Amino acid sequence: VALCLGIFVIWVGASMLLQLDPVIGDQQLSEDYCIPPEEKKDTASGAETKDMKCVFPFIYRGIKFVDCTSHDSIFLWCSLNADYTGRRKSCSKTDYAKCVFPFIYGNKSYQTCTKTGSVTRRYWCSLSPNFDEDRAWKYC
Repeated sequence: VALCLGIFVIWVGASMLLQLDPVIGDQQLSEDYCIPPEEKKDTASGAETKDMKCVFPFIYRGIKFVDCTSHDSIFLWCSLNADYTGRRKSCSKTDYAKCVFPFIYGNKSYQTCTKTGSVTRRYWCSLSPNFDEDRAWKYC
């Protein structure tokens, strides 16, 4: 058991050290810490943000993500660029992708959450303008 625990501790430590571009997240910054002004712009590959907000969708290693992910990490994270360039942050409660309205499901437009197509009969919404194409959703 001790060997397994030691290997786990080493793995966690290595995972934390290998995190790219650490971000402060929700911590309160001192007054002498310089924060660049908020800047958003549209580029050919999508939005880019310098205000420490998640950009959805984003592309990481050729995969399109529409919400926070734990891909290649033990923590949920998101990209700060539409095309991941090493700038990312750990997700907080306010970072997860929001419902997109209107959205297309079954070639029909929805303006609110719907139970249509839900096996559990719970309300859900799309995380992209076209659920039929992206298949990205969450419960409302």
